[in-house]
Amino acid sequence: MRSRLLVLLILLLTLLTAKESPKAVIIFDASGSMWGQIDGKAKITIAKDALKKIINGWNPNIELGLTVYGHRKKGDCNDIQSLIPISKIDKSKLLKAVSSIKPKGKTPISRSLKMVAKELQTTEDKATIILISDGKETCDLDPCLTVKELKDKGIDFVTYVIGFNVDKNTDKQLSCIAKATGGEYFSAKNASALNQALKEVVKKVEKRPVSKKVPTGGKVFVSASETEGGKRVTATCKIYNEDNSRDWSIYPRKKEDSMSYRELPVGKYSLNCKYNAFKKENIPFEIKAGKTTKVHIIFGQTGKVFVSASEKEGGKWINAECRIYNEDKSRDWNIYPRRSKDSSMGYRKLPVGKYFLNCEYNSFTKKDIPVEIKANKTTKIHIIFPYFYLKSKCTNPKDRVRYEIYGVDGALVYDRTKPCSKRVKVTLDKGRYTIEGKVKDTKAIAKVTIPTKDNNSVILDFTKQSNKANEDDNRTQDNQTVKKSATPQKSITVGNKVINIEGLSQEQIKRLQDMKKMLEMFGNKQ
Repeated sequence: MRSRLLVLLILLLTLLTAKESPKAVIIFDASGSMWGQIDGKAKITIAKDALKKIINGWNPNIELGLTVYGHRKKGDCNDIQSLIPISKIDKSKLLKAVSSIKPKGKTPISRSLKMVAKELQTTEDKATIILISDGKETCDLDPCLTVKELKDKGIDFVTYVIGFNVDKNTDKQLSCIAKATGGEYFSAKNASALNQALKEVVKKVEKRPVSKKVPTGGKVFVSASETEGGKRVTATCKIYNEDNSRDWSIYPRKKEDSMSYRELPVGKYSLNCKYNAFKKENIPFEIKAGKTTKVHIIFGQTGKVFVSASEKEGGKWINAECRIYNEDKSRDWNIYPRRSKDSSMGYRKLPVGKYFLNCEYNSFTKKDIPVEIKANKTTKIHIIFPYFYLKSKCTNPKDRVRYEIYGVDGALVYDRTKPCSKRVKVTLDKGRYTIEGKVKDTKAIAKVTIPTKDNNSVILDFTKQSNKANEDDNRTQDNQTVKKSATPQKSITVGNKVINIEGLSQEQIKRLQDMKKMLEMFGNKQ
C-alpha cells in the first residue's frame, strides 16, 4: 500500500515540475540576392551547409519549424511557405526541405514574421524565431514596426536575427527586429561567422525558460440537424454575451469546418440560430478556460412545397409570384412558379405544418390557397389563372382606350389604358364581371362570365354613337344575356358613414366590404 502511494507521489511531482518543450521556427531567406558570392562560393550554398549542420546537431527536446520566402516566384511579395510546421524534429525531412530551396524572389520579412506569428498564436507556448537574411525588407514598411505590433497583440515570441553579409543600413533594420522582441542580433560576414552565429543562437534557444500561458478563453463548436441523430444541416447563428452588449457570428455546417467554431473569453453566452423557416433562440452555453464547448441544435423536420401555374387546365406553365404564410400569418416566404419545370425557384423548404399561399399573375391574385407540408415530402400545388382577350374598335386607330373591370360586388379588378385595336389578355377569377371602356366621350359596356372558352374575345365597339348599340353588339359577340349596366359602384356605406371608393385598390375596397358585413352581423351601425 505504501509503495503504491510512493509511486503516485513521484508521478504527481513529475507532472508538477515537468516543463513544456521549447519551440523554435527558422525563417530562411531564399531571395534572388542569395546567389551572390563570398570568397567564390554562393551565399545560398554557404547558408544551406550551415543550416544542415545545425539540424544534424539539433536537440530532439526542442520542437522546430522551417519557413522560407522568395523560393518559388520572382517579384512576388506573398511567396512565403511554411515548409515544416512547428513539431518534434524530423531531421531527414528537414534536411530534404533545405536541399530543395532555390532562391528566386523578393525579401518579404514583415509578411514572413506575421505568418509565423499567426502559427505561434495557435499555441499558448512561448517560442523563438530565428531569422537568417542577406538583405533588408523589399516589400513592406519597416519590419521592426511589424514585430512591435505583433508583441502588442500578446503573441509571446523572441527573435534572434542573423544578418548574412549585409551593409550597415541593413544591419540597423535587422538589429531593431531582434531588440524589439528581446532577442539578439548577429552580423555574419562569411561562412565561419555564420556557423558561429547559428551555434550561439541554438544555445540561447536551449537556455530560454519555457512557461505555458494560462488560457483566458475557450471555444464553442455549434452543429445542427433536423432530427435527433440526423444528418447535419447548414444554419446561421449569432452568439450574444451575458448582457447582450456584444455579438459574434458562427455558422454550423453540414461538414465540420472552421466556420462552426468561435473563440471566446471565459463566461456565459446565449445562441440564436436560423435554419430555413426555423428559429431557435436564447440557447445558453458557457465557455471554460482552454476547453471547447459543444452545442448541438435540433430544429425539427421539414418538407418542400412546389408551386406551378398555368392559364388553363393542362396548359403551358407560366411565370407567377407567390408568398407562403404560416398558419397564424406571422411569417411569410417568397416562391416563384416558373415556365421551366427544372427551375428551383418554384420550390421552398419549410417546417412540417399548415400554410397559406397567395399568388399574383398579371392583374389577378389568388389568395389563401391551403398548403400542408409533410416530413421529407414535396407537396405540389398547381394554380390555374383563367383569362380572356379584350379588344376594341375605334373610329380613330390612334386613340387609346381606358378599360375598367368590376366584379359583382363592384370592386375594381382591372384599370388600364391601352392602344385601340390592340388585343389585351386579362386574367380573372371565376365569376361574372362588368367591363367598361371609354375613348374620348364614347363608352361601351359588356358583361363576361369567367371562365370563358379558350381564346374567347370580348370586343368593345366605340365606332357607334349610342351606348345601347354598343351593348347590343357586345351581347351578340359574347353570346351572353347582357343588360345595360348601371354606373359602377363609387361608394360603400359602412355603419352610418358613406365612403368614396374611387381611386382605392381592390384590397382596400374588400376590407371596407368585410367591415360592413361584420357591423351588419352584430347589428351595430355606428
